[in-house]
Amino acid sequence: MVFNRKPEPVPAEAPAPQLRRMDRGLGVEKQHLHAVQSAGAPTQSVIGNDLSIEGQTITIRCKGSLKVLGNIQADLHSRQLEVGKEAVIQGAIAAETIDVFGRVNGAIMGTHVILHAGAEVEGDIHSHLLSIEQGAAFDGRSRRVRDPSEIAPQLESPNQPANAQGRSTPPAVPSYTQNMAG
Repeated sequence: MVFNRKPEPVPAEAPAPQLRRMDRGLGVEKQHLHAVQSAGAPTQSVIGNDLSIEGQTITIRCKGSLKVLGNIQADLHSRQLEVGKEAVIQGAIAAETIDVFGRVNGAIMGTHVILHAGAEVEGDIHSHLLSIEQGAAFDGRSRRVRDPSEIAPQLESPNQPANAQGRSTPPAVPSYTQNMAG
């Protein structure tokens, strides 16, 4: 099962993006207004508090930052993960940086894991650095991992072909010449 993000609807009264021209001595530079505004801004995906994802073999993968505010029954892999105060996650989670404010019922694997006040975790935590604030509840075992590759999130699906970035490797074709005299 695959989930795709739908583009945000544009209100009818919103003007269409326009090109902006800037004269700079040697020439005219054209820039798309939206590109100027979003340049350098990190991307964050959000699973809202009105969204529930349920299933037995679902894995959610995010190559950037993911903020969960809803109810998730799935495994999560992300570069950075924030579990919001009202969020409930039932499944294993793996990320480089994990901030837990809500509930997690499952294993947590991360380089740097922080259980903030009010967090409730039931499951084992495998991390390089673990911080538990006063007021957080943790029921499970903690294991310090020295090699971060042991707990690295799987940001790419193992079912994808190895050459999934659009690169194709041409097959090896033997090179020979044939003399057709006769």
